[in-house]
Amino acid sequence: MNPLFALTRLDPLDDRLAMRASVLGFEVLRIPVFATEPGPDLPSLPRRVATLRDGTAIAWTSRRAAEPLAHAVAGMRRDGPFPVMYTLGEESLAPLHRAGCSPLTPGNGARAADLARFIAGRAVEDRIQRVLFLRGDRSLPDLPQGLEKAGIEVIPLEVYRTRFIEADLDGLTRWLENDAPVVIGFYSPSAVTGLERLLDGGARDRLHVRAAVIARGPTTAAELVARGFRNVFQPEGAVKFEDMAVGVLETTTSGPR
Repeated sequence: MNPLFALTRLDPLDDRLAMRASVLGFEVLRIPVFATEPGPDLPSLPRRVATLRDGTAIAWTSRRAAEPLAHAVAGMRRDGPFPVMYTLGEESLAPLHRAGCSPLTPGNGARAADLARFIAGRAVEDRIQRVLFLRGDRSLPDLPQGLEKAGIEVIPLEVYRTRFIEADLDGLTRWLENDAPVVIGFYSPSAVTGLERLLDGGARDRLHVRAAVIARGPTTAAELVARGFRNVFQPEGAVKFEDMAVGVLETTTSGPR
């Protein structure tokens, strides 16, 4: 039985990684476990961005928040520079880069709390007193709490919501029951919750012990560890997520862990 590589989302960004896994001999399953829907504040986003007061920056921590912002920015009539923007790593950065913006970031591997410290450390230089925080309904409080602790006003805007969906896990459970090697890619804490809620206790225990799991970032990795996963991998330093993931896949095929 070939090893299994499961991805907890269905996203074209993963096509290259899925192809590389197939070349290494993995059966690839894509198992989306949640969907996102427009949040209650999404309709007001273009107006809010176009009318930002001086001293107000924009911050977000996920690509799901970045995409509607990029769409709003692309439709703006502007006579001056874009507002100051802050975000985390490359995936949440990309939509704004394509829209012609240059958000500031503490770099890959940073968490929301790190972003809060980064923004606070630059607040005087960047001349900001408040931050428009684009969030989902399940966003963690680390960023707004860190900013408020530093004396920066936070204006939350819920631009998307997360809805867990049913998914066919027969393939995954079959691999676990046959003791075949399993690697799973997680891209957010919501994906961890979304997958675990669909497994019974026995399958969940086998998954925790046997699967190698790769996390897109440190927040997701921390969630996996907290839930009892034993073989958790995440990018370190300048190593990109895809390269780290391929390294785990190669190690999995070279022999038993």
